[in-house]
This record gives sequence, structure tokens and C-alpha cells, in this order.
Amino acid sequence: MRVLFNFLFLFLILVGCSQENAKTVGYLCPSINRARFVNEGNYMEERLKELGIKMITKHADDDDALQLQQGYELLNQGVDALIIACVNGNTIAPLVREANRRGVKVIAYNRLINNTEYDLFVTGDNADIAKLFVEATLSRRPRGNYVVLAGDRFDRNGFEVKFHIDSLLRPHIEAGRINLVYESYIEGWSGVRSRFEMQQVIDAHGTDIDAVIACSDPMGLGALEILDRYGLKGSVVVTGQDATIESVRSVYRGEQTMSIYHPHRALGHKVAELTSQLLGGSDASQLSNAQTFNGVFRIPTYQMKSIAITRDNLQELVDIGEYSWNEIRN
Repeated sequence: MRVLFNFLFLFLILVGCSQENAKTVGYLCPSINRARFVNEGNYMEERLKELGIKMITKHADDDDALQLQQGYELLNQGVDALIIACVNGNTIAPLVREANRRGVKVIAYNRLINNTEYDLFVTGDNADIAKLFVEATLSRRPRGNYVVLAGDRFDRNGFEVKFHIDSLLRPHIEAGRINLVYESYIEGWSGVRSRFEMQQVIDAHGTDIDAVIACSDPMGLGALEILDRYGLKGSVVVTGQDATIESVRSVYRGEQTMSIYHPHRALGHKVAELTSQLLGGSDASQLSNAQTFNGVFRIPTYQMKSIAITRDNLQELVDIGEYSWNEIRN
């Protein structure tokens, strides 16, 4: 009996020590309405759990002040790392500096945090994303009137993708094959704003439009709403990004031409693994495959490739379990 008691006592001590030493990660998600960030956060949590790490998620409703408050709450709860998909890459900097002061690891996810130092930036390859947009559009409309609806100018991704789109289109514009009718950044990558801008284009330039390079799925769908009013849906090339189910269905119906898919499971799992390695003492410079200048510092960066989804390769989304054919055809 005494042996059994001693065993149970030792077991409880070991369990208590294990729980006490377990790591906790906070994930600051910009909004519960941002499907991509929610999905990838779920995969982060799934993989972190497998690695013995707890994750706490906070959704900020696209409010940078709320996200800042949530971040301080997580720090006060004693998290060991923060994964931040920021609402605003500038206003979040004080939180990052406080995390650094407390010895908390910081990973900027998908959206660059500016003007402060932190451990790692995990993102897509914006030059490659721009290439996917332009190649898909030029292959279908090598000549004609183009509209470019870029992402938010205050989001590094929006600025960089547009920079690369401009560079790739320039030779075609200078050769007279492409006429750039209109270009604009879209605040918040918003479908509502995209609808407004698309209507402005048609009011000013008419309906002679061959392609709309829209840099997010909500923006692409917003442009399609306006094009549909003029009987142009399906005849104008329209792009998007994130492979949301609404856009994938539109691609299936032959309306939206393509969307760029960031493999949610692979991304979420990779972020979790990189976070675990940082917590285990790995050097961020050894985990990175690039660097990104954030205005003051060169941040070690891990870039992942994305996939262009068209009507011809929707099966890939089914094969990896992102959607079923029933969901796509709904």
C-alpha cells in the first residue's frame, strides 16, 4: 500500500511539474471574419497541441486598439510567445517592444510589423504572388484594358504585391499591348471598397474592360458584382487571393478566373513548428530562408510558396482536404 501511495505521490508531482513547465503561445488574429487567419490559426493550435504547447487565441475585429489591449492581456497571462497577424503594422510596435522586454518570443505572421525588432516574420513570397496574378491574367488577355485593384497601401503585403505587379506589367504597357485604365490601393482589402472603385472605373471609362487584377477574394467578388450589372461577369478576367469558399465557387462557375491559395494546413503547421523551435532555443537566423527590412531592422523571414487555383485544378483543393466537391458545387 505504501509503495502504491509513493508511486501516486510521485506521479502527481511529475504531472504538476510537467504542467508548470508547459509552454503557452498567444495568437493575435485580426478578426474572426478573416477566414484565412482563423483557419490557419486552427491548424497552428492543432500542431502546437501535438508538440505539447497550449495556444490562446484573441480576435480583434480589425480594431488595432483592441488588438493592442489583447496583446497586453496575453503578456500579463504569462505567455511564452506571441504570434501576431497584426491589424496595423505600426501601432502594434509598443506591444512587441514590451514582449521583448519580458523575454517573450514574437513571430509576425503574414503581416509585417514595422520599426521594431522581433524574432521571426512568416509570410508568403510577394514577388511570386504578383507573378501568379500577372501570368494568369496575361495568359487569358495578353492585350486589352486592365484595372489593378491592389491591397491596403499600409499593409506591406499590399504595397509589395503591387510593386511587383507594376514591374511585370510595365513591358507590356510600354509595348502598347496593355492599357492600364485604372489602378488603386483598396483600404482593408475590402470588397465594399472594391465595388465602389469598380463602379467609379465604369462611370469614368465605360465598360471596355478586359481584366481586373484584384488582390484579394473579397475585392475580386466586389468587382464581379459591378461587372455583373453590365453583363460582363464571366467575360472579364478577374483575380483574387486566399481561395475562400465563395471565390472557389465563383471560379467553378466560370466567373472569377483564379484565386491564389495559401495552403492553410501547411502554413499553420509550419508556424507552429517554427514557434516551437524558437521556444526550444533555436536561432531565428537558422530557421529563416530570407530577410525583410521593416524600416529599422532586418527581420529573419520564412517564406512559403502559394498556388494559383483555376477551374482546371480545383481538384487540388479537394485532394488536400480544403473543400469537398459538394461544398464547391453548392
